[in-house]
Parts: sequence; structure tokens; C-alpha cells
Amino acid sequence: MEIISDDSIELEEIPSDSESEQVTRKSYRLPVKHKKQFFLKIDERCFPLVDISDSGICIEVQADTEFPQDAILKGCELILGDRSFDNLEGEIVHMSVDGDGNWISGIKWTLIDQQIHPDLEEMLAHLRREFFENV
Repeated sequence: MEIISDDSIELEEIPSDSESEQVTRKSYRLPVKHKKQFFLKIDERCFPLVDISDSGICIEVQADTEFPQDAILKGCELILGDRSFDNLEGEIVHMSVDGDGNWISGIKWTLIDQQIHPDLEEMLAHLRREFFENV
């Protein structure tokens, strides 16, 4: 780093720095606004969605929810408003506390029925459009 004047600096890229390579996210998590209409149902228990992406979801849980990390959840049903996507399988990737002190759990999809996959992608595209129109 070389100081040019009191008010500015010039930054030089470090060639061996792996973070200096341009990284573009292929997908991102979309925050969920209508938590009563968007949830995950597992064994008759409902968990409100915090956010959703093509590869998984984040749900609200209670501190005593028994989801061990790396557990595989089978027979999940994802409810997105008036649409329902069932027979999903996901892996618990984390149980943590968010910035507001609420317990959350991240789930990465490991199995999505190929017949519903296009419908789920279409619904996510619709939610993205709706989200960015209202920002």
C-alpha cells in the first residue's frame, strides 16, 4: 500500500491472495416476509421460513428442537403460500442463534423429486421478482 496524499491511498492487488479473485454468487438466500404462509412441515410440525434459496432453506426453531447437525430430514413438505412441495430431503447444516437471539437452522436440500423441481424453481423465480419489485 502506497500513500499518495493525506486524503487518499493506492491499493495494490496481492497476486497470491485467493480473495482477490472475482467471486460471483450463483444463488442467494431470499428473505421470507409472510412467515405464516411460508414454512417447512416435518412430521406434522411446522417451522417458519427465514429465507430460501435454490439449494436450501433456513427455518426458525426452538432452543429445544432436536435436530442434530448432519441429520438427514426425510419426507419434508415445503409450503410456499398456496403451493406445496413434498417428498423433499434435507441435511441439517447448522443450528445457531441469529442476531436477535432467535434459534435458526439451515437445511441443505439433498433430494428434490425431479417432477417438482421445475415447479419449485419457477416459484423461487416468482418470489425473487416479487422481492425485487418491492425493495
